[in-house]
Order: sequence, then C-alpha cells, then structure tokens
Amino acid sequence: MYMAMKRFMVSIPEEMERALEKERKERMLETVPEVIRVILSEYLRKK
Repeated sequence: MYMAMKRFMVSIPEEMERALEKERKERMLETVPEVIRVILSEYLRKK
C-alpha cells in the first residue's frame, strides 16, 4: 500500500533544535525531520 507523503514547514526554537539533534545522534538517524517522524509515529501509536 502506497502512503502519500505531505511536507510541512515548521519553526522551532533553538532549544528544541538542540534536543532534536541530541535525539538524532542517540537514535543514529540521518536527519532531524526523520527524528520528528519517528517521535510522532511513536507518540501516535501509544494513543
């Protein structure tokens, strides 16, 4: 099944950027958008 991808542009404070960079390194992911997708996916799965 093909899932269409949508793009969103968001602004985040520097503190959040630092936290996402830290997560990126800990999870060994390549990009911050990838980290955001993983975190959102985990969050929505728990609901």
